Amino acid sequence: MISSIDVARKAGVSQATVSRVLNNPESVRPETRQKVLLAMEQLQYFPNQIARSLVTNTTRAIALISGSLQNGFFVETTDAIVQIAKRKGYKTIVYFEDENKVPNLFDLIMSNKVDGVLLSLIKLDDPLVERLGEMKIPCVFFNRRPRTGGHYVTLENSLAVSLVTRHVLDLGHRKIAYISGNTQFSTFYERSLGFTRVMQEHNVAIRPEWVHYLDTPAAEIEKVTFNMLNRPERPTAIICSTDTMALACMDVILSMGLRIPEDISLTGIDDIRMASHQAIQLTTVGHQKFSMGQIAAESLFELIERKNADAAPIQITLKPELVVRKTTGPVKSD
Repeated sequence: MISSIDVARKAGVSQATVSRVLNNPESVRPETRQKVLLAMEQLQYFPNQIARSLVTNTTRAIALISGSLQNGFFVETTDAIVQIAKRKGYKTIVYFEDENKVPNLFDLIMSNKVDGVLLSLIKLDDPLVERLGEMKIPCVFFNRRPRTGGHYVTLENSLAVSLVTRHVLDLGHRKIAYISGNTQFSTFYERSLGFTRVMQEHNVAIRPEWVHYLDTPAAEIEKVTFNMLNRPERPTAIICSTDTMALACMDVILSMGLRIPEDISLTGIDDIRMASHQAIQLTTVGHQKFSMGQIAAESLFELIERKNADAAPIQITLKPELVVRKTTGPVKSD
């Protein structure tokens, strides 16, 4: 069986250097690291992960618990997180799950042992937060956060929805619908507060029949959009609390023969890649200068390297920016 001694001999380095490449690759010069990796590949050397974890008390693995792949935001953040982890020499165990199944999933993750957790499916008041604290496992929440704080990276959600709501109001719209997710999550709770506040500041009535708080499957969003647009009086603008919701709305609006933005203005939040597609051009809000997934991953590795579960909290709130594209326009005069 090929050993690390054989790898060291072939690469012309010490066994300690091989060990550092495996356990702390950033501490090794790139050219030396490349020689070791090449030797490992040529010799077909596969390090014994179980033995390494027993010696170092680490697994060089993190767990990512993320929302559904139907949401482009989670696809993009997952990609960023996996790439950062790879550069750090960690593997990422990714779980895409429905938020209601997270407690059972968490038990499975902990039984597999990981060095840290990135979690986007946390509720404002979630018993999982206490369990995480008791286990002393480095954990960073991203996109959503619990009411009690902890380590997190989020968007300034109230401001994000305020930006698109003011934009639509400035275009003359007063018949405004709002479609959001479950307000048990900080993302949707904070965005709902922002929408309500701006509408009240402008003395614009919030029509109950045009406001919907849903779980996020596309079928639900399509159903409420269809029903709203089939009423005798319909909104002239729809604000969605995510881009993925807005894309589901867009499909229904166009299928009914209505034009965007001539008949209905439409906005989202998150500025996922699909939003800027030339065939879509969705008006939205994002944080273009930063990648939330990247920042969350870097924050988690900072906690892991501190080796102190009681470290001062990392709490990062990203500033949103309005991105005006082609799905919003002035309200049509009667």
